Amino acid sequence: MIYSYGFTNYFGFKEGAEVSFALNSRVPKDVSFGREVATILGVKGANGAGKTNLLKALVFLLDFCSYSFRTDVGEEIKADPYFDSKKASEFFIEFRVGDIRYSYELGVTEHEVIYERLYKKNLSSNNDGKKTRKITVFERDKNSITKRLDELSEIDTIVLRDNVSLISAFKNYKFNKPLTILEDVSAFFLKYITNVHYTGLNDFSLDTDSIYKVSEFYHNFPDAFNFVKQIIKNSDLGISDLKIKTRLNEKGEKIHFPIFYHAVDGKEHSLTVYDQSSGTKSLFVKLQKYWYVLTFGGILILDEFDLNCHPFMLPKLLELFESSETNQYNAQFIFTSHITEVLEKLTKYRTYLVNKENNECYCYRLDEIGGDLLRHGRAITPIYNEGKIGGVPKL
Repeated sequence: MIYSYGFTNYFGFKEGAEVSFALNSRVPKDVSFGREVATILGVKGANGAGKTNLLKALVFLLDFCSYSFRTDVGEEIKADPYFDSKKASEFFIEFRVGDIRYSYELGVTEHEVIYERLYKKNLSSNNDGKKTRKITVFERDKNSITKRLDELSEIDTIVLRDNVSLISAFKNYKFNKPLTILEDVSAFFLKYITNVHYTGLNDFSLDTDSIYKVSEFYHNFPDAFNFVKQIIKNSDLGISDLKIKTRLNEKGEKIHFPIFYHAVDGKEHSLTVYDQSSGTKSLFVKLQKYWYVLTFGGILILDEFDLNCHPFMLPKLLELFESSETNQYNAQFIFTSHITEVLEKLTKYRTYLVNKENNECYCYRLDEIGGDLLRHGRAITPIYNEGKIGGVPKL
């Protein structure tokens, strides 16, 4: 579970940004649902303001700690600084695994890791009832480990590379004993699904390969298919049923694909996925990502999650993450959206606005705005549309 993340000197964010999921005791119960951390967070702003880059920073962190060991020696680190800045891009993330709260910090240039640090704090009290303090798990200065817990002495054998995270490298070594802390942290960083990449949005929802792959997944996981089928039937008034069929392609390989059934005058008529609306096709593919994160925990990161969806559908998708019945593992969902009506569902406590001035991006959560302008229960959409709180294009 993520508490917050932030960064400086990354793409258009010269001075950086901090994104917090934390909900304090002043947040109404109909927003927090008794949680101390939000399970949904929406990002809005004008075109080019930096919304996607706000998500890309999180994806970069998760990806770098998970997969950087796969990169070639000398390959550039894909963390672009603010224009021609020569300073390091810096990142941090605070998250929880079990009863441990971790803080991870990273500083990189396009060519090397400058520093990498991990700290932890036990959220449960000691036997004497006193709270535990924050301690160092490891500290790295370029390719040297300068500080670490005694129980992690075996990581001294890791040959660090300029463009690789220690956490990513650790997974590729065999040790004499389990290094539980790093195993837990590594597992956390791996649990994310996104459509955001280094170059921006990658809409995987409508291509044929995605439809085949997702159909095979639904064939193998009936619970996932039932989850998706029910939502699609509820959102598309013309669909009465949905089935996964199998055929052989020209190579003799099994191909799985969906067939949609429409009831007309008491008779069912079958249509392929290509006869469906772009919204239905998009839901068919994307809902697999929702089901996976909700079922196993983790974080879903989607740029323009409202693509091809009717605005009335969006609150229903967000409610999947609010409900303790459909979200037993506190999965989190952060997304960008151009649909203004979603603000009323998010409220000021779960909405970030991104602005740009003089080609520099910045962001803020709506509850950071003082005064009574955005008091709870008052509609946000009219205030946003009037440009009183920012995040709109200057036309």
